[in-house]
Amino acid sequence: MAKKKIFRAQGLVSSNTAHDVFESDAFLAIEASKIVGLGSWKDRPRHKSFQIEDCRYGVITPGLYNLHTHLAMTLFRGLAEDLDLFSWLRDYIFPAEKKWVDPNFVRVGTELGACELIRSGCVGVADMYYFVEAQAGALDRSGLRGVIGQHFFDEGGTDSKSQDDALRKAKALKRKLKKHPRLQAALIAHAPYTCSQRTLEFVAQSAKELDMGIMMHTSETKKELADIKRQTGSSPVQLAKRSGLLEAKFALLAHCVWLEDQDYNYLRQSNVTAVFNPQCNAKLGSGIPPIQKMLASNARFCVGTDGPASNNNLDMFAEINFLSKIHHVSQGDLKSLPGQIVFDSVTRRSAEAIGLGAQCGSLEEGKEADFIVIDTRSPHMQPLHRIYSHLIYSVQGPDVESVYVGGKALMKRRRILSLNEPRILREAAAWGQKIRSALPSQQQPDQLASRA
Repeated sequence: MAKKKIFRAQGLVSSNTAHDVFESDAFLAIEASKIVGLGSWKDRPRHKSFQIEDCRYGVITPGLYNLHTHLAMTLFRGLAEDLDLFSWLRDYIFPAEKKWVDPNFVRVGTELGACELIRSGCVGVADMYYFVEAQAGALDRSGLRGVIGQHFFDEGGTDSKSQDDALRKAKALKRKLKKHPRLQAALIAHAPYTCSQRTLEFVAQSAKELDMGIMMHTSETKKELADIKRQTGSSPVQLAKRSGLLEAKFALLAHCVWLEDQDYNYLRQSNVTAVFNPQCNAKLGSGIPPIQKMLASNARFCVGTDGPASNNNLDMFAEINFLSKIHHVSQGDLKSLPGQIVFDSVTRRSAEAIGLGAQCGSLEEGKEADFIVIDTRSPHMQPLHRIYSHLIYSVQGPDVESVYVGGKALMKRRRILSLNEPRILREAAAWGQKIRSALPSQQQPDQLASRA
């Protein structure tokens, strides 16, 4: 790749705090991994050292972040449907993980998920799963930015024998990623219903000593809220606060569907982010994210897809489309959630949530050249009157034509360059066949469909 490039586009969205948009004939100039200019084409650098890339068929925007998912669970996509969260976990997912999940499963599933993320315009991900060495290797090869972490439970987990073993592996992961340009390590307290207060305090103290962020499933269902209140006298968010988890370097609290008024006082901390997963929560009947109250309390929210076994895809454009619409219908409010705020939540605000706000998340001079090109040459993309309207309500994952992270193309002209996609698809298909063939007859996909 040439050291200096100018990308000429039909339009450009910066996602900076001023929400600068260049609606016609725009440019983005990069040198190595950095952005060195952007604006109207007439104001572009004229030096001959810049190579011009003609993208006038599309719009350039910052790449998206998926701040809560389980990439390796691509291999469980469609395994169980039409169930509430706890039945889905207890009867299908936890047994399947116990039987199948190993480093090779995680490698293949994470690579498959990374391909899906790239194809739908993501440049970063917060991924919660097991066997972090395999997970880190797959994400490293993908070229994506990412946060990954070691899981903690009351007892040993899928990839650890005890909490001390989990902590040893967490420390090893932190050392491994200390100087990594794109990946960072965190600690994962799985959920308040799998971690006692003592375990949460152990994770909180470890995060403080190691200067690491934390991730946790939080307040996902009405049942979880009721159970945790009965057991501890606190909501899951209040329990996280009392345990010290919210004093970590950053805290990503996934779901946050069932919140109490006091919870918002803690969610507005600058290092804390509620990560909404609207499609998954709707699919499992868990509830609707309380966006209105988050906005009123000035608390940061971002967005994730959750895992592909409960969504069932990783398309962040579909996620923000659904988020906006479900907010409108649940609140009867068409004004409080404009497209700029929604798009910020999956770009600039997401980068801020994981400590990268000064380097990534928006298109500004001096920041990393993390951007995507969205092809507008489709019937559902024409005519283009208002860019933000298209970003929220018209764009679909397959409209993403190219993806760049730090100036390096992960996908160009819809061809993934950072991973061997044909090989990954073959391996994923083989895993799918193996998993299906081992299912009890009553859990075979056709049997589940007929019962539904």
